[in-house]
Amino acid sequence: MKMKNIIKITIIFASVFILLSGCVKEKFDVTPEYVTDWEANTTIKDLKELLDGDFFKIDTNIVIKGVVVSNDEYGNFYKELFIQDETGGIGIELDASDLFVKYPVGRTVYVNCNGLYLGYDYDVPKLGVGSDIERIYRAKLEDYLDISTGGTPIEPAVYSLDNFTAADSLIGSFIKFENVEFQSTDTTYVYEGELYAERTIVDCSGNSIVLSTSSYVTFGEVELPKGNGSIKAVLSKFNDEYQLRINSPEDVDFTGANCSKK
Repeated sequence: MKMKNIIKITIIFASVFILLSGCVKEKFDVTPEYVTDWEANTTIKDLKELLDGDFFKIDTNIVIKGVVVSNDEYGNFYKELFIQDETGGIGIELDASDLFVKYPVGRTVYVNCNGLYLGYDYDVPKLGVGSDIERIYRAKLEDYLDISTGGTPIEPAVYSLDNFTAADSLIGSFIKFENVEFQSTDTTYVYEGELYAERTIVDCSGNSIVLSTSSYVTFGEVELPKGNGSIKAVLSKFNDEYQLRINSPEDVDFTGANCSKK
């Protein structure tokens, strides 16, 4: 009698385990498709061209669409996103953390601009709240941003430093430089005590551009690669100087022979 009870209990537990396992599998293996009903009616380029001065409040029905090219996953973009369409890129100030969970690189994002301000965060055009382009409140994010499944990471436009003519229209865009390397005196992405680290990227002809990295990145102590190659980054600007900002060291592929060995 006792043995039968044991067998029954075992069967019950096994059935429950199988049922729960099936539920867990369904929950984590099946990703529901989501398609927004928002529609873009303005390109990012056309939106930025409306900016005549330091800032202005958008009070018309303007919706833009873009693909995420940077987020806060590695700490170099704090509470901000950059999105890009075929005409250019723009930053968005958001009062939320772990943005990379909902807005991974490659995610399609729609932005309802009505009620937001367009202006400059230093020299970078961004969307935000108020004339100081502050962060959109967490409770209001869904009023202004929506996502859609689909979309793929942006393939960056390729440039070389010797023929690159930086333009404000490229600010916020994901771009790529080839045949470049770090200046030999630099050793890590961030030194202790630096708030924003600036490292010089050079080509073999002496042309250069600055790589700006926040001290809050998760890769600050990573050693800079010694070779030559390519770097993918968002083009930024600070104090009238064009700069690069990377998402992570994976955007830096300096594995070839450097200039001194060519």
